[in-house]
Amino acid sequence: MKEQLNLHISRSAFWERLATQRLKKFLQTLLGSLMTKLTFVNIGNKEWIEQLGITKLWVIDSCSFSLWDGAKDNYPGTRTKAGIKWHACVNLINGALVWSELTPTSTHDRVCFPDVNKISGGLIIFDLGYWDFSLLWDIQAIGGFFLSRIKSKTVILVKEVIEGMSAKKYIGKSLLSIKHHRKKGNIIEAIVEKACGKNKILTCRAIGFWNPTEKKYHWYLTNLKVNAAVIYPLYRFRWQIELIFKSCKQSLNASRLTSNDPNIIESLLLATIIAKLVSQTILHIAIPFLNTKKRLAISYQRITKIAGQLYAHFINLILKDDDSYFKILINKIQLFVNEVFDPNYKHRKTTLAQIIEALGCDF
Repeated sequence: MKEQLNLHISRSAFWERLATQRLKKFLQTLLGSLMTKLTFVNIGNKEWIEQLGITKLWVIDSCSFSLWDGAKDNYPGTRTKAGIKWHACVNLINGALVWSELTPTSTHDRVCFPDVNKISGGLIIFDLGYWDFSLLWDIQAIGGFFLSRIKSKTVILVKEVIEGMSAKKYIGKSLLSIKHHRKKGNIIEAIVEKACGKNKILTCRAIGFWNPTEKKYHWYLTNLKVNAAVIYPLYRFRWQIELIFKSCKQSLNASRLTSNDPNIIESLLLATIIAKLVSQTILHIAIPFLNTKKRLAISYQRITKIAGQLYAHFINLILKDDDSYFKILINKIQLFVNEVFDPNYKHRKTTLAQIIEALGCDF
């Protein structure tokens, strides 16, 4: 603040300003406005989305941030005495943040979920923290699609065998109670059903992929109508949101919430989320310089690192009403174009490239 605004302010006065309700409410409003007004660019062509038969691809997860013990009354933790959790839903097609919520770390993930009706026509991918048959039924009922791992010891009955196992032996039995032995290169697929309330029977696909490390099948539940081979890399694509969380902690200092004041804690975290959201605009400048394969290797984590390197130029653009600062920022971003994608894309296929290949789409 002293350098950029040429303003003298004491350390105590700085923290007093951060602690105001007014600042927190402003940042909440700003985040909501950016989520609706910022436009993003697709990281691949439209063909693979059309092949999936969806209009959007959402992934939901949460990330916990440790706090000082003195914050435990407002933010009780789980593995630590105090902690705050950021629940986020991201559109993996373009990196846009579509839903966000802050809670104490002790809040269960399933309690926080975006409006199910907004998933209509889209696919949402989530891990076992959100496992709930009623939720799956609700998503399917409004015309949405889901993809999740199947929770261990879940009782879900085999209704029909598609491939990979004997129909006579397994129809009517609980899917996870069956001991499956790996067949060479086999994917197991079945139609399963589960009663999840009065007059509510969930019917969907269960697809098993062999895990060589654990020497057993990992099972996935979905109502998506695509080749079974697509399901595993599509679920792996969920890892992108973990990289977004990681980039907030490492590149935007969200792991340093050094206060017990709830307003300061939330303001700092909101500022981090806003910075992450704004960093995605770097793609607008970078994408025209990238070929298709490089676009498929774009890393949201690397984009945040670039923004961290250019923060002074972003600040100048915001604070000084001069077009020259905009031109400087654009030129600086162009210098980092070859840093926005994973440099190993030539040696190993990215998850998105694997999805597109499994769908039979052109690169």
